[in-house]
Amino acid sequence: MTEKPEFRVRKYLLDLIVQQAPGDRLPRVRDLMAQFHTSQRVVERATRPLIEKGLISSRRGAGLHVGAGAVSAPEYAADCLILYRSSESRLARNLLMELEKRLRRSGLRVNMIGFASEETALEKMAGHGPVRCCLLQANFEIVTVGFLAKIRQLTDHLIIDGVSVTGIDADVIGTNWREALSTAYRELSARGHRRIGFLTSSHDARQIAMARREFNLLSSWKSEGDHPLLFQVPRLPGSYRYEDVVQALPERRMHGKQPEYSALIVWGLVDGYLLDRALGECRLLPGKEFSIIVLGSVDVESEHVARFDIVGNLNSEKFDTFERIVHERIAGADVKPATHYLPIHFRQHGSISLLDD
Repeated sequence: MTEKPEFRVRKYLLDLIVQQAPGDRLPRVRDLMAQFHTSQRVVERATRPLIEKGLISSRRGAGLHVGAGAVSAPEYAADCLILYRSSESRLARNLLMELEKRLRRSGLRVNMIGFASEETALEKMAGHGPVRCCLLQANFEIVTVGFLAKIRQLTDHLIIDGVSVTGIDADVIGTNWREALSTAYRELSARGHRRIGFLTSSHDARQIAMARREFNLLSSWKSEGDHPLLFQVPRLPGSYRYEDVVQALPERRMHGKQPEYSALIVWGLVDGYLLDRALGECRLLPGKEFSIIVLGSVDVESEHVARFDIVGNLNSEKFDTFERIVHERIAGADVKPATHYLPIHFRQHGSISLLDD
């Protein structure tokens, strides 16, 4: 993804402001136009929020100077700090590795801190200087208000991976898995399936708990407790093991003349080969004996192995969104923090059969 000229100009000026004193001369507009091969309008858009914040003063005929508001500009230890909770999830690690590579390639200074607990993270953060932007990856685990407050003391902007934490002064980026579940359920229903199972995590994280409630709602389940076709794995999404899946999938007992369930939605299993083995162990043949849809990243082949129909996000869109928001925040974009939901996509690979019910 190519960074917009407006953001590159603004970041360049911010770096100069930190290094200079109020009143010092900055490059002229025409010089910035030539240096970044861009138009006067783009340079004016780049400087406008800096002028409004008092970081730059601009007078006709006098050019651009460091403004009085830059007196307390901090010396940043990094452009972006990535804080991540240790996880077994391969996809979570891949996101951070790809994002770090992209940000460094664009010239940003990136530091990474891994932690097993908030206490560990706070200890590691204690000796770290201020940063322009911090990306927090909590991997479904609870994040305390006190921890978020400590992070905000360290950074100008906070970005959170996953939409479990919303309604705060931070950009939150992630997938609405309830939307993905509803999409998968509708696809199966449209093909005649009425007895649909859902295999997911038993964790009490908000996103996961809401998905389980959504399944009960979609299934018109009104009794106490969970739907009998809700199969739960006692691990976080992304860390399921072969034996977990086999144990969570009971035999398809007969319900009258029909199997107890004719279709299954799976969320949290990111290894399509593992799922294929587990289904074989349970003697289930996708697309023949029953239908299956996986919730995940539709453009990651190791998840669907060109065998399972899949509903979810595009990994490429996820990378682009994180990179764009980080660059916008570092460049001082005058936009309020928001929740950024990734679009939902559906890819077919032949694991859904048409059922005459």
